[in-house]
Amino acid sequence: MEVLIMNQEHHDAILTGYNQRKQLELAVETAQKTTGMATRQKSSTLMKSAYRSIEDARQLSQTEELSALDGEFLSQQLDILNECEHQLDEAQR
Repeated sequence: MEVLIMNQEHHDAILTGYNQRKQLELAVETAQKTTGMATRQKSSTLMKSAYRSIEDARQLSQTEELSALDGEFLSQQLDILNECEHQLDEAQR
């Protein structure tokens, strides 16, 4: 019975990590799209929204489950967020 419980906990941890990984992918994708719209339209409201989506995605990337999963994946997502932020910074100049 203990083996079954431990296997279930391991399975749940894998699913949680996968779900959070997918959430981060979607959050980064949202940040990219919002950044694109904000820089094309030069809207201060969209700019604020894009910065907020970048920050939200960064906060999501800080969860323990994600940092334990795949360092390369996490690094790639953070690089994308850094590029989005740089694009927004340049658009405001």
